Amino acid sequence: MDNNPKGSLFVGEGVVVKGTFEVPEMAVVAGLVEGELNTKEVLVDATGIVNGRINAEVVEIRGEVTQGLHVTNHLNIKSSAKITGLTQYAEMSVEKGAKLSGELRVIEPSHSSSYTSTPSYGSNTDFSNNE
Repeated sequence: MDNNPKGSLFVGEGVVVKGTFEVPEMAVVAGLVEGELNTKEVLVDATGIVNGRINAEVVEIRGEVTQGLHVTNHLNIKSSAKITGLTQYAEMSVEKGAKLSGELRVIEPSHSSSYTSTPSYGSNTDFSNNE
């Protein structure tokens, strides 16, 4: 399929995949991922669920992530998002209506292309939204 960029993963709506995924470029999740997702960029669509941890440089969440995030560049959380667990990020934007539960930690931004870098912690913030 020539219209799919090399090094990318697409999990379609209704699809369930389990395991640890090393994706060199971008992952789009519209279905269910059970496990860890390591990649450069991630989009969890409104129908997408990641029951596991995401480690990436740039992440946009429209769906659900249940075991936290480690984002070395920018995390964009849309109004339909639901995130639980430890969320580590260099910078973040959150739309009104998003549901966040757990702990937020600011980390130093990563300027390399490695998505497995060890975080250098800045300020720690405990954040709970139990509506």
